[in-house]
Amino acid sequence: MAFRAFADGAKSARRVAHVNAIRAPRGVWSGLCDNPPRCCRRRDIRRPQTQRTMSLIKGFIEMAYLSPKLSGQSPDVFCLETSDTCGYAVDWHAHDCHMLLLPRQGGLFLSTESSQASHVSRQAFSFVPADFAHATQAAPGREKHMTLYVDPAYVKRQGQLHGYRGFARQVDRSGIWQATDTLESILRLHDQLQASASAASFQRQLPHLNHLLFEECARVIASQQAQSCARQQQATLVRDIQRYVEENLASDLNIELIGHQFHLSRRHLTRLFKAATGETLLDFTNRTRVETAARLVSGTTLPILDVCLAVGLESPSYLARLFKRHLGLTPSELRKPRR
Repeated sequence: MAFRAFADGAKSARRVAHVNAIRAPRGVWSGLCDNPPRCCRRRDIRRPQTQRTMSLIKGFIEMAYLSPKLSGQSPDVFCLETSDTCGYAVDWHAHDCHMLLLPRQGGLFLSTESSQASHVSRQAFSFVPADFAHATQAAPGREKHMTLYVDPAYVKRQGQLHGYRGFARQVDRSGIWQATDTLESILRLHDQLQASASAASFQRQLPHLNHLLFEECARVIASQQAQSCARQQQATLVRDIQRYVEENLASDLNIELIGHQFHLSRRHLTRLFKAATGETLLDFTNRTRVETAARLVSGTTLPILDVCLAVGLESPSYLARLFKRHLGLTPSELRKPRR
């Protein structure tokens, strides 16, 4: 309730806030830089009045910075940026344009002035309206995402067209939507052209790619329900956890490591996974190891020890016990030729 009161206050202040051209004070952009860009401008956010609320939101946004991404004199209505880093994090800020956030590798945690941190997976994308305070942080490890900035004036003009009316009616709120096969195909096309075409040729094609991205995202936002309920977000998060386990079997997987990757405590991760799947995270990890090891045993000539190492185990005897529990036979028995 306290956070909701804060969010409501921030939304109300957003409607009446004025923008002052000042330099951001040192310390607000913690972890980013000591001297934030001079182009960023302060936007005051009304603070909740109760002491209890103030203590609960300590560390949250006191002021947001409007970071211009599109120039009013520029003929371009889109601006596409790609991030491929480790430890990506951007403190509370806002943009002078709409923002579409499209994860490509890893996951992002997005907080806005109207919602707490939500997980945005590779199978989803998020929309943040212009002048809307938000903060973004990636899970530890390699992360890649694309950000498409869209001129609000363009959206307003296009909103008069029949195909854009549904999207234009929703540009005052943020949300997360499920990605589509079409959107994934456009993103793959972007990667292929960037890798194969010359720099000049790719830059000529980029405006068309940006328009395709925007068209598909606008269509999805207008036609789909945003992933607003906690159950949908949790299901998406659990699927990403399962995928992370499947893609990192050779590493030393444990609950603490996985929880660190997804910003979850051990207790919350355990309860969340069990509630969503009906099995513990340890059981899922071991079952996935057995299934992968069984394919290697039956389909290759790798020694059993190498199979163990390929699925993150060091003891062939422990793998044999897991095989007995899940398959009813040992790796050696599985490999024996059948008559």
